[in-house]
Amino acid sequence: MALGIMLAGSVLAEPAKAAGVHQLGRAAEDSICEKVAENWNLVPGLPGIKNVHVRVRLRLDRTGQIVGEPYLTTRGGPKQTQIAAAASALRAVLRAAPFKNLPQTQFDNETSSVEVILNFTPSDMAL
Repeated sequence: MALGIMLAGSVLAEPAKAAGVHQLGRAAEDSICEKVAENWNLVPGLPGIKNVHVRVRLRLDRTGQIVGEPYLTTRGGPKQTQIAAAASALRAVLRAAPFKNLPQTQFDNETSSVEVILNFTPSDMAL
């Protein structure tokens, strides 16, 4: 199961395209985005930050805890700036967890977790 989210253009999550994948409700999506965005802090003045994009893929259990390790990918901008942006995105996700109010109807005996994909785009922030 994957989740699609967008919040003020700075943290965006995308829906999964796989068969049998269900999305969480809009309220749960908004709640996750808001909590992550509240915890996302970037160092101002990083060279090329407006060209960097960070994707964080993670799984959440029924209680909103992160299951396993989040998987990060980056693109655009200088490598050192990518590293700094990825670290700040990961910190934001870890600080925001656990995520509350996940709709329990999305979980059944076969589905003990949901996949969430968050896209961090610093260019949309007022830096």
